[in-house]
Amino acid sequence: MSREDRIIGGGESTNLLTGRLVKPFSVKDLPAWPGMAAVMGPGIIWAGLSQGSGELIWWPYMVAKYGVIFLGWLFIFAFLQYWYNQEIGRYTVATGEGIISGLFRAHAVVGWITLAVAILIYSWVGGYAGASASALHGILHWPPWDAKNAQRFWAVIIMFTTWLIIVLGPVAYRVIEVIESLAAFASFIGMLIVAVLTPDVAAYAGQYFAGFGQFAWPPFPNWDPGDAGIWVTLIAYTGAGGIWNLGYSYWIRDKGFAMSAHIGRVTSPLTGEPEAIPSVGVAFEDTPDNRDKWKRWVNWLWTDNLIGVLLNTLTIVLTSILTFSLLYPRGIKIPKGWSLVVEQGKWFEALFGEAGRIAMLVLGFFFLFDVFIVAGDLYSRFIADASYTVMSGEVKDAGKTWLTLFIGLGIIVVGGPLVADVLQGTKFTVDYWIGILILAVYLFAVTGVLAFSAVNNWPYTRIYYAIFSIFTVMGIVQVFFKSPGGLILLTGITNMFIMAFLCTVLLYLSWFYLPSVHPAGEIVRPSWIHFIILLLITLTFWAITGWFIGLKLGLL
Repeated sequence: MSREDRIIGGGESTNLLTGRLVKPFSVKDLPAWPGMAAVMGPGIIWAGLSQGSGELIWWPYMVAKYGVIFLGWLFIFAFLQYWYNQEIGRYTVATGEGIISGLFRAHAVVGWITLAVAILIYSWVGGYAGASASALHGILHWPPWDAKNAQRFWAVIIMFTTWLIIVLGPVAYRVIEVIESLAAFASFIGMLIVAVLTPDVAAYAGQYFAGFGQFAWPPFPNWDPGDAGIWVTLIAYTGAGGIWNLGYSYWIRDKGFAMSAHIGRVTSPLTGEPEAIPSVGVAFEDTPDNRDKWKRWVNWLWTDNLIGVLLNTLTIVLTSILTFSLLYPRGIKIPKGWSLVVEQGKWFEALFGEAGRIAMLVLGFFFLFDVFIVAGDLYSRFIADASYTVMSGEVKDAGKTWLTLFIGLGIIVVGGPLVADVLQGTKFTVDYWIGILILAVYLFAVTGVLAFSAVNNWPYTRIYYAIFSIFTVMGIVQVFFKSPGGLILLTGITNMFIMAFLCTVLLYLSWFYLPSVHPAGEIVRPSWIHFIILLLITLTFWAITGWFIGLKLGLL
């Protein structure tokens, strides 16, 4: 058996229900680290994505409402995501595969649970486009319709434009890199400038920074039990959050980190040059030269990851100090969601005139516009990974596969929100059932692509652009209907659960399974100090998840 034909997992057979993915890696040399300029980018993309609802809305909301008595947790929560990111990236650096493939190699059940959660979370992510549309309408005051329809108009324009950008951009990764880099730096620099120019920030800076020594845990004084879900969401989104962190794997892959340099990128069928994307990963052998190169790549992975986490954490400092300085001292009722940004805009207007209000809305637009396009990119990669690497060659009957996927994933994707809504006594209006129907049709389309692309051996790029198109259509349709309430409420706690779940899996994948099947063996295993740190982080995520469930069940 040649080294290119080596089968991982001791010759087992792939089993997509009760086993694991065991397709062989090919074996090639580890590329040399090409220098910082050539590989800078994925960490900044991660920061740009992370600067969404947690940074713009939930950290500011909690600080404005309860002050800084819990602010010491900020750097700790960010630290938790740093180690989570590192192990996600490590798998791709070692194999060139996307992390979804790695999860299926750990076990098929892990892969399917992760894929179901991704479908659940990304189903109604068009709300981010809706919020950015609200900002755009607030800036332009056009078209001259009522606010609801004007926002729908801009939401549709935004989503259709993002679809065009992705389809016409020669390389999908480059499109994401440019947009997210602009969003990351525009958000950070914009908030920095506003903070420096706002007199209230200087007046309350001492009180704010003193909060970094305080570690209060809910319930706080004047605690609202309804904020428990927001608290968990805040923790999950001190960074990308949960399922979103998995995107780091695909960005370093298309950037060409380590073994990913042997994997082609997603390129436009209209403007790009096709690049070869193998259906499985590429591993390296244990040689002195590869050992030296591996250390250099892992050191850069730590650095790139740190750039993203620090940039995002500093952005949270800026958004929360602004909100604390402007809203907390005045004792006003703090609105939730996008209304918080509007409220801040009023104070900026009082300080700086119309220019201040517009500046806040522009910042809000940058924080949220990019989330929709990145969600579509990640979601399309997850599905393409599952079809192209995991299912291709393993399933033969498209109809049976489609039905199995639709029923199995539907139990989680549609059943989860329904159960949540029943438990909280939601009023089941006509709009609600239309939303559930849209969700079911969406799932039907996605599982259809999964099944037929796998059976008919579609190329990776065709799957990617097909899913991105379905994702865009779903986003446009949902603008006109109310989303299932349970789905929205489940998002934060679901991302907390998936971080606990996937950290547990990564402990197994990085320290036990991958070293046992990778040609380089022990070289790709992290140190046991890293294992202990990630174990403690994993237990922390599980404890927070258990705390929230205990609150909801009345046990705490």
